[in-house]
Amino acid sequence: MGQPKALLPFDGEPLIVHTVRTLSRLFSDLVVVAAPEQSFPSLPVTLVHDEVAYQGPVGGILYGLRAARSELCFVTSCDAPFLNLDLIAFLVAQMNDHEVVVPHWQERLQPLHAVYRRGVVPLLQEQLDRSELRPIFLYKKVRTREVSPEEIRHFDPEGLSFRNLNSPDDYQAALALWQTKSRS
Repeated sequence: MGQPKALLPFDGEPLIVHTVRTLSRLFSDLVVVAAPEQSFPSLPVTLVHDEVAYQGPVGGILYGLRAARSELCFVTSCDAPFLNLDLIAFLVAQMNDHEVVVPHWQERLQPLHAVYRRGVVPLLQEQLDRSELRPIFLYKKVRTREVSPEEIRHFDPEGLSFRNLNSPDDYQAALALWQTKSRS
């Protein structure tokens, strides 16, 4: 992207502020995990930094879960501007006796739009110790509920929740889509 995604302007504020503001409507315990040297504007969150850089999503999830006060934690990335609170509430409600609830969208699991129980922290630490940096390795070790595309479409027919910003073109398209949706 050429610059930190979390600080990209989105709807008149840095993307991380947009994300925190959106999620604060559903959750009171918000944790933001940043890279070791990364700084953010003042946010009403618990801010933690990766203990070791470049440990991928598993590291971020692990450090976030460690800092969380809540037993159930929704995990997302900073570059997903179209969070759907109804879908997130549905995912949380599916936890029951599961350790993870993860959506399955576009032929793949979405580990950075999933709900984790804090009890998986030791398993994530073991994964890091083995340099297994993909969250999906966890799913076969714990009770995991995969949410089907059909269930997701009930709340988010277009799957915008899983749209993230991996390139300048993605960013420009998201801005245009946000403007279109804001007008309607």
